[in-house]
Amino acid sequence: MIKRTAVCLVCRILPAVSLPLLAALQPTMSMAHDDSVTSIGPRTSLYVFGPELPFMFDIRGKRLDFAWSDIKTFGGTGLGTLENGAGEVIGLKGEFWAADPTDPVPRKLTDEITPSGLLTSFFPTDKTNISTTVNLEALQTLLDEQFVDTQAYAYLFTATGRLTFVEYQLTGPVPNGEVLDMIKAGDSQKAVTIGTQKYTAQDTEVTLVGVRAPGYLNTVLEVPYHIHFLADDKSALGHVTELQADDLAVEWTRVNAINLHMWDKNGSLLQK
Repeated sequence: MIKRTAVCLVCRILPAVSLPLLAALQPTMSMAHDDSVTSIGPRTSLYVFGPELPFMFDIRGKRLDFAWSDIKTFGGTGLGTLENGAGEVIGLKGEFWAADPTDPVPRKLTDEITPSGLLTSFFPTDKTNISTTVNLEALQTLLDEQFVDTQAYAYLFTATGRLTFVEYQLTGPVPNGEVLDMIKAGDSQKAVTIGTQKYTAQDTEVTLVGVRAPGYLNTVLEVPYHIHFLADDKSALGHVTELQADDLAVEWTRVNAINLHMWDKNGSLLQK
């Protein structure tokens, strides 16, 4: 109906216009086929609610954190923390699980709040099998070879398989001088492990969810990697600090857009 109405209006205004000329006035698809112009195809977007390292951002007044019950509607895959960094969260296939030092066994996420959460609808575009023994560093090196454009783009990935060993944490670091200096130097992945209590598990079938971020996103995302895991039997979850695996099936996609939602706040901006 819209197209017929538009043509009719043109005909009323220009009754003498010939059909060839009228056809020439219609929109064409030439730009869509112009190989010098980037086409807009399917997009993978990350929704980041609060920077992943919130203590790096000075905010005056009381910061109002996010409710997981609200933000988890933005995607079925994700990772993040609980209030004050005292707990870790992972989202897989629309189900969100949490654990913290007072209750390290994974539980269904309900109405907890967070200063930092990352959500997406995950539609992998690529996959590979890593059929060699790797620790965390070796795994990340192999992934970098697959991702290629790591200086420009962020990548989202999942990996499934058996971890012969995993070390993980359920809290964030106390942001002291050592932590802050390492973050500023560009290795926030290692910085957030400083001084945190570690847990371990062996011979566990798991799913990993991770983000590989370029250096210019440091503090908004952890760089270069931020990885959480959930045991298939729901016996453990956490922020991965080390692992060993013999065989992993990896799926990933490049991130085309990052939507950063900063915290709300109350109190005066002039508050000291």
